Amino acid sequence: MNNTTSMWQTELWHPLIVHLPVATLLLASVAGLFSYTVSNAEWRKFMRRFTGALLLIGVVTGWAAIYTGQLAYNIEVRKICDPKMLQQHQWWSYFTIIAYTVALVLLFLQERFGSKSITKVISVFYGLLLMTGLAGLLYAGHLGAEVVYRQGAGVFKPKNDCSDYIVK
Repeated sequence: MNNTTSMWQTELWHPLIVHLPVATLLLASVAGLFSYTVSNAEWRKFMRRFTGALLLIGVVTGWAAIYTGQLAYNIEVRKICDPKMLQQHQWWSYFTIIAYTVALVLLFLQERFGSKSITKVISVFYGLLLMTGLAGLLYAGHLGAEVVYRQGAGVFKPKNDCSDYIVK
C-alpha cells in the first residue's frame, strides 16, 4: 500500500502556486522602489515597465494563490493546533494582494492618463503601496511558514518507524 502524498491533493495546490507571486511581487517592490533612485530617464522608464510586468504577473498569480489558499484552508483548518495563525496568514495575504492590485492599477493610470500634477500624487501612493505590500508579503510568508513548519499543515506525517512510508 502506497501512502505517500499525491501532489494533486487539493491542499497542495497552494504551495505549488504561491512561490511565483511571492518572488515576482518581492522583485517588483525592489525594482519599483529602486526606480525612484534612478536619475537617467530612459532607465527609470525601463524600471517602471519592468516593475509593471512583474506586478502584473505577481497580481494575477497572487489571486490564484489566494484561491488555492482558500481551498487548502477549508481542509487544513481542522488539522492544525492553532487555526488563528492560519486565519492571520489568510488575512495578511488578502491585505497584501489588495495592496499590490491597487499599486498595479495606479501604475496603469499613471502611465495612461497621468498629467504632471496627478502623476506626482499617484507616484507617492504607488511607492507607499509597494512598501506596504512588501511588508505584508514578508509577514504573510512568515505566518505561512509557521503554519507549515511548526504545525505541519499539508505535510505528510509518517509513523515513528516509517512503516507507512513506502516509495515505489
